[in-house]
Amino acid sequence: MDPTYLPKRVPSSGDGFDGEKSVPPLSIAIKKTLPVRGNAKLGFDPRFFSHIAAKVRNFPSDAAFQHTSSPPVSESRMSFAASTLLLPAPDATWRLWQPKSAGPGEAVSELSEVQIPRGRSLVMGLPATACRTIGLVLPNADHEVLEQILMTQLERRGLKLVGGADRNFRWHLISQTAATATVSVDVLSDPFPETLALPQASDYTAAMRLLNLPAASLVVTEEQGSLVLAIGFHGRLYHSHILAPASTMEPEAMAQELLLARMALEADLGGGACESIVLVGQVWETKGIQLLEKLTHLPTRQVAHLSPHPDLDTQGWPQLLPAAVREFQRSTAQRSRWIRSGVLGGLLFLSLAFLAFAYLRYQENEALRLQSDVEQTTGTAQRVRQTADMWKALSLAIEPRRYPIYLLSEVTKLMPPSGLVVRRFAVKDNTLDIRGEARDAQTAVQFMEDLQKHPVLSRYQWSKPSPNVKGSTAEFRTEGKVLP
Repeated sequence: MDPTYLPKRVPSSGDGFDGEKSVPPLSIAIKKTLPVRGNAKLGFDPRFFSHIAAKVRNFPSDAAFQHTSSPPVSESRMSFAASTLLLPAPDATWRLWQPKSAGPGEAVSELSEVQIPRGRSLVMGLPATACRTIGLVLPNADHEVLEQILMTQLERRGLKLVGGADRNFRWHLISQTAATATVSVDVLSDPFPETLALPQASDYTAAMRLLNLPAASLVVTEEQGSLVLAIGFHGRLYHSHILAPASTMEPEAMAQELLLARMALEADLGGGACESIVLVGQVWETKGIQLLEKLTHLPTRQVAHLSPHPDLDTQGWPQLLPAAVREFQRSTAQRSRWIRSGVLGGLLFLSLAFLAFAYLRYQENEALRLQSDVEQTTGTAQRVRQTADMWKALSLAIEPRRYPIYLLSEVTKLMPPSGLVVRRFAVKDNTLDIRGEARDAQTAVQFMEDLQKHPVLSRYQWSKPSPNVKGSTAEFRTEGKVLP
């Protein structure tokens, strides 16, 4: 697996940053190295890393080190083995590599001709003219600090980097020790060529990163009519740049460029990083190859083409897309969401309309059924109503609680043991008339209050006139009318 981020471990404070290094742009740009200050190379200012010292911790030895975690991936994509690759050809065309294919790929003259089966991802390899690949050797730190360092270094070289969800670069961890981390950074060109914006692409990367690079070799290949130098390290692309904008180059000039590249690479990565030269393609002449080998003193061989890397895993890569492609895919996804929402809303509306129609039909059928039942039971219902009216008329005569003897019994229960006498008890229709005498007015008033609170007699609305006191007795009269 080709991890993209450094695991969150940091070196010990005793490691220091004296060994911090970065690989400069090769060939001519090597001559423009930034001034050296102290032991820092290529313009690294040790004060720049002073804020990192607090984050430095003990780090295990190289033999004991293992990757313990990987950062979260912004999007889940298919594995490299299941992806279709679109790589630049030596001429102005492209090569379409199907999954698990070993041949040179299908020739595609125009990007508009690229057709990808539904459900399969397309990884587009960019030529060096559209994607710069820069190798850096940085102090080992957690991946967040490491990304800040490499962004600062690349911005010092004039590259404008954008992080976050709209990032225009992606870096890959190639190797690491207790003190250093070797990374390779792919940076999209700005402005990005509109002709290379492929809406159906799921990811972009440098074309050479997708290929199986020979070990410890300087690889010279032709991309879209330009000569490109690629340098691999530990089986992964470390650095690439354009040797010449044309497809031909004099052996003497190429030898000088290759020697400069080898010197810069071995100065940063150590001896043995470049032991041979590999020329890719069929355009190389035998005399030129022999002369190049003589001038560089490096074994030089020619291969027909480079095949995709069989063990490369892109699942851990954050997605790298040009701004135009990313915006198009976002708008397409949003439009798809709106369409799905509209379709679901329409289906929901139709479902509700159908349910409403079915409910109305059910109600109509139920109303017709009830109407039929009413018509069938009209005569019976009329007779039932007549019977009910007759029983209602007789309710006053047959209800036990309206019997005068029952009401008198309840009134008697309310009377105190002594001090109160009922002289008259009369029942007429819905009215009760009670007259009597009490030993005092308070007893008479209390009796009338008890009538109002009685569970049976409370069905009547009782009048409460003041008792008439005569001598040692108090005469009272109260009338109760049935409540409606």
